[in-house]
Amino acid sequence: MKIVFYLLAIFVITAWAIQIPLVQTIDQDFIQAVITIRHPLLTKFFHFLTNLGSSAVILLFMLIITLVILIRKRTVSVWYMYLFFFLERILNETSKKWIARERPSFAPLVDESSFSFPSGHSMNAASMYAFFAFFLLMDVPYFRRHRTAVYIWTGALVILIGGSRIYLGVHYLTDVIGGFSLGFLLFFMYKKIAENFLFVRQN
Repeated sequence: MKIVFYLLAIFVITAWAIQIPLVQTIDQDFIQAVITIRHPLLTKFFHFLTNLGSSAVILLFMLIITLVILIRKRTVSVWYMYLFFFLERILNETSKKWIARERPSFAPLVDESSFSFPSGHSMNAASMYAFFAFFLLMDVPYFRRHRTAVYIWTGALVILIGGSRIYLGVHYLTDVIGGFSLGFLLFFMYKKIAENFLFVRQN
C-alpha cells in the first residue's frame, strides 16, 4: 500500500507548505489568474460541477446505490459505504479546524463559512466518486467491459469538481490538492479492505 503513504506524504507536505510565504503567493496569483477567465456560461458550468461535490448530492447518489446493493442482498456493503462517508466527513471537518486556514477573499461566487484547507468538495469527489466507480466495476458487468472509460470519466469529474472550487473563488490550489490527497488516501484504504475481506464484497 505504498500509494497510501505517498498520498499521506502529499497531504502532510501540502499542509506544511501553505505556511510558507512563497507558496501563499503562488496560491493567490493562481486563483487571481483563474478569476480572470470567468464567463457567465463557465460560471453556470462550474456551479453545476461544484454541486456534484456537495455532501447532499453525494448522499443522493449513495441512496441510489443503496437500492442496488439491497436488491443484490449485500447489506454489509451498504453499512460499509455509509461508514466510509461518515469517516470521510469527520476527517475533513477535523482537518479544517486543526489547520484553520482562512478562505480566499478574491470575489467568491458562493458563500462558505468553514475553513479552507483541505477542500471538502475535492475530498468528497476524490473519495466517493472513486468509491462509486469501484463499486460499478466490481458489481456491474457492463462497466467492467468499459473499465478504461470509467477511469477516464471518473478522473475527469474529480479534477473538474476540484477546479470548480478554485474558479468559484472559495479555495486555493493547495486546498484542492490537500482534499484530493486525503480523499484518494481514504479510497485506497477502502479498496484494500474490500479486496481482502470478502464479506464486504459478498454480503
